[in-house]
Amino acid sequence: MAIFSFFGKKPPGQELPSSDPSPAKKTKSKTRNDDITAPQDDEALSQSVLAQRHIARATERKIDAIEFEMSRDMGRTRPSISSPSIIVNPQTIQANSIVDQFNSESPAHEFASTLPLIMPATDYLLGQSTDIFAASLSTSESVPILEEASILFATGQNEVAEQMLQAAIAQDDLGNMRQVAWFMLFDLYQITNNQIAFEHISLEYASKFETSPPIWQNSIQNTDALTTVDEGSTPSVTFPAQLDGSIIKLLEKLQNLSKQSKNLRLDFGRVKEVDPVGCGLLLRSLKNLKKTGHDLMLVGAQDFAEKIRSILEVGRRDETEAPWLLLLEILQLLHFEAVFEETSIDYCITFEVSPPSFEAPKNKVTTMLPEIQAIEELSDRFMMPAVVEGRTENLISQISAHAEFHKLVLLDCSKLERVEFGASAQLLSGLVPISGRKDTLIQFHDVNYLVMYLFIAMGLKNVAAIFPRKH
Repeated sequence: MAIFSFFGKKPPGQELPSSDPSPAKKTKSKTRNDDITAPQDDEALSQSVLAQRHIARATERKIDAIEFEMSRDMGRTRPSISSPSIIVNPQTIQANSIVDQFNSESPAHEFASTLPLIMPATDYLLGQSTDIFAASLSTSESVPILEEASILFATGQNEVAEQMLQAAIAQDDLGNMRQVAWFMLFDLYQITNNQIAFEHISLEYASKFETSPPIWQNSIQNTDALTTVDEGSTPSVTFPAQLDGSIIKLLEKLQNLSKQSKNLRLDFGRVKEVDPVGCGLLLRSLKNLKKTGHDLMLVGAQDFAEKIRSILEVGRRDETEAPWLLLLEILQLLHFEAVFEETSIDYCITFEVSPPSFEAPKNKVTTMLPEIQAIEELSDRFMMPAVVEGRTENLISQISAHAEFHKLVLLDCSKLERVEFGASAQLLSGLVPISGRKDTLIQFHDVNYLVMYLFIAMGLKNVAAIFPRKH
């Protein structure tokens, strides 16, 4: 009763006493009560609305803060034993518990992930990455089943790791990371020297993704410019600073060399300027080499493509389409599918024709940095051993000494096949103080995908950038 009287209202169904002799008096009394309570109702309602708005805004700010923290800390979830198709032995469970314990105690856990998992800067052209996984890897995404497989490999359980990767591929529910699972299995077969299994899944991979699978290497070696190349066994043609009509003699030499060898090395590292005539001549030669199935080693092709791009303008029709078509051809050889699609649309707009479709080259194409740049980068790199196991004090000491003279510490993992689980924890704790030095950045380059996901599981991405190996 008191509640209704506070708002000047009567309870439902309750009538005023019939003994009130004056209807006019009753009306007057009601009017007086309304005049008194109405301002109170308005004030209470206004305060209630303001309070609700304040709560709503505070909630929105809290949600924004949580989402920000989630996006910043994406990938820190530790692996769990969850694969329904694999029976993991107790050693694996123990390994996972060690990961959880280590990450909760390690100082590295407090580091913000300021260096995302990305591809090397030399792999970017016009804002795109040569590797089709750059977009998905840029978030350092954590996938528990892949982390589990990497830990199994690190603890020497190769067969169980293989079964887990096969199960992940069969389930095909990894989203953007599904091809990473394939690459981890490719690396596993390469490292364990299982060429039959490697070639078997190569056929499945090519059929599923409609692109060339990784190439079997007789030994794990990086195919980048930073490895030693026996140039004597590969006929080479180096193009001059000016790519114009004068290259006709070089192209004749290239044609003669193509009759003698199925492997050719084309060096564009010295090219500074291009013109439409030179583009047209080179375009014909590249198309012929593609038809004949020659394997190509392209030196400085990324920079060369940018120089071609610099003379093009969307909507401007020149005397020939050759520079556009040569750029598209180079992008296909480099497997720059995303950039190819964008460039083909620009070409379509400019010449009002249907855009060409991307066709991955059937012949083997490898890329290299220009020789001078490669030598400079090699001198600045610290070469990691093939296997990191046991105690790592000596290795950490060497890296620390290298960091004294290099603010950017490039750890070359092109020869690194495996990091033992316990050694990875020691490696993390040893790198933390090095990364804490003023203006010092640590980067792992050319990391195989098994080691890469071990590093993610252990939290090394919080103290160093991780650049996966190109397949």
